[in-house]
Amino acid sequence: MRFRGKVAIVTGAGGGLGAVYATALAREGGVVVVVDRPGSAVEAAASAIRTSGASCLAVAADLTEADQVTRLVGTTLDAYGRIDILINNAGGGSSSPGNAGNIAEETPESWDLLVDSNLKTAFLCTRAVAESMKRQRYGKIVNVSSRSARITDANVHQSPAYACAKTAVLGLTRFAARELGPYGITVNCIVPCLTISGPVLQAYWDRMGDDGQARFLEQFALRRLPRPEDLAAVVLFLCSEESRCVTGVALDANCGSFMP
Repeated sequence: MRFRGKVAIVTGAGGGLGAVYATALAREGGVVVVVDRPGSAVEAAASAIRTSGASCLAVAADLTEADQVTRLVGTTLDAYGRIDILINNAGGGSSSPGNAGNIAEETPESWDLLVDSNLKTAFLCTRAVAESMKRQRYGKIVNVSSRSARITDANVHQSPAYACAKTAVLGLTRFAARELGPYGITVNCIVPCLTISGPVLQAYWDRMGDDGQARFLEQFALRRLPRPEDLAAVVLFLCSEESRCVTGVALDANCGSFMP
């Protein structure tokens, strides 16, 4: 029970990998605040965690709005008195993975949407929890980037806005780690690749067919995709005391498809 007594906020936790991270923290004794946009399945995700006996609070919020982020942090502090962990998982790519984008086709509207949902949310949430963590001189912040921030080639099918936003998350991680380190706060980043964590991604993978999947996996040293539980194990490591001397790191959890 590595996280007994620790309070964690997990954004983008109404489903997919965010829900996996929140569930894993709760299983290890953590008190979890699951956050997702209004109209999402955030209450259902929280209810599923509570069935295990864990304490879990659901908050619906648009994390691109500073006042709603402030409300999230205030609600958490009112309920539990502290914030020990923040996982900035909110964001995501286009609604149609596999459709390669280019700069000419990226509209200002799609740029703003993807940059705000992937980068601005991480910035606003980090800024909002920092004061509480600084007062207690302890905190663990884990950002979520993407292999799209590492590789820009024909095998990576994401929009320029998504790739740029996830690249900026790497910079935010380093900057925040330097600033918050003297207060006992670590800031790290996980860099995953395609991980089947919902019906949209499953359908994308299935459409490749056996031959297409085999060609895709030739990029991977381990010849397989990460599983959701693989990524959860990395996130929990970065949230735990086992990583107390690790900060400012971007940890590539992509089965050897990128090796810095």
